[in-house]
Amino acid sequence: MQLMLAAKAKGLDSGPMVGFDADAFVKVFHVPPRYIPVLLVAIGKAVKPARPTSRFPVEQTVIWNGFEPGTATL
Repeated sequence: MQLMLAAKAKGLDSGPMVGFDADAFVKVFHVPPRYIPVLLVAIGKAVKPARPTSRFPVEQTVIWNGFEPGTATL
């Protein structure tokens, strides 16, 4: 994630990739045996903007310094 945030700070886009052929990757890129590839990160310029997130805004999910009286719901 830190690499992706650093890329964004430099004006680049990135995306994590899983589900790749790790054995083929090791062979093609001559990865030493002490490394095990588990994730690849593509970095570059996006052709089109990414789809919007469906996550809740941080203001709706983070509570700072306690609860307001009468706001807790179960």
